[in-house]
Amino acid sequence: MDASGELADGRKFTDIRELKQELLSDPDQLARNLTEQLIIYATGAPIRFSDRPPVAQILARSKADGYGVRTLIHEIVRSDLFLNK
Repeated sequence: MDASGELADGRKFTDIRELKQELLSDPDQLARNLTEQLIIYATGAPIRFSDRPPVAQILARSKADGYGVRTLIHEIVRSDLFLNK
C-alpha cells in the first residue's frame, strides 16, 4: 500500500508519519480547520465571511489550552454562532 501523497499547497509526504508532521507544523491552521468543521457539524450551516470574527475569538480563547478538542467544543457551544445560527 502506497501512503505517499501531496497536500493542496504542494508539500509532499511519503508515509503517515510525514503527513502527521506536515499537519502539525501549523497548529493554528489545524485548530482553525477543526473548529470550522465542528461549527458546521454543530449548526448544520456553512461558515460565512461574517463568521470569521467569532471563529477567531473561539481560537483565541482556546489557544492557552493548546487547542484541546474539549476546550474547542466548550467554546463553540458558548459562542453566538452555536446559540443563534
